[in-house]
Amino acid sequence: MENSIETIWTKGFLKEETLAAPRINNLYQKKSKLLIEKLKRTYRIDNRSIIPLAILSIIGFSAVGQFFLGLYVMALMLGMFLLNKKKLASLERISIDTTSYEYLLKYREMFLQLKRFYTGLLGFGLPIAAIIGYIIFFWNSPALNGFLQLKVIYIIGLLLGLSLFLSALGVTAYRLSLKLIYGGFIQKLDEMIADMNELRN
Repeated sequence: MENSIETIWTKGFLKEETLAAPRINNLYQKKSKLLIEKLKRTYRIDNRSIIPLAILSIIGFSAVGQFFLGLYVMALMLGMFLLNKKKLASLERISIDTTSYEYLLKYREMFLQLKRFYTGLLGFGLPIAAIIGYIIFFWNSPALNGFLQLKVIYIIGLLLGLSLFLSALGVTAYRLSLKLIYGGFIQKLDEMIADMNELRN
């Protein structure tokens, strides 16, 4: 039979202007949009939480006589806030004008790109930022003067060891926080994409 249920079902999914049957497509479109909106809302809240922490950092460091260190930490945190805001804007530009399937694939790819970017940023940037912070903290102190009087090979070795430790610590902390905050969203995203792949095949 040309118009059997099986034929209509198969042709509908192979055409795939969306996911085939309009009701199924509408369901996945709603679920996709709801999931992504929740993820973006969580990202916004997570990013905005940096601002009070930045303010607390300068207050806390100033209270113990380290105003410039507090100012430095606050500047780093506000810089991270602005960077996160810019990255969020790139996520906002992803459109659901095509299909829910393509929309979710684009969003997952963008999220993975952000994960790689921040892993690299923390892996390389955190040690540099932390070492500068240590210098500010110990500026004109006997500890810093004694460190600078060491042989160059020892200074390089200590800085390299500290950098590797901070890099590993930063990346590990980032991956753990990512899993705790966004792990559930990413799992649901992968499950929806897997379901759509199964329907398409």
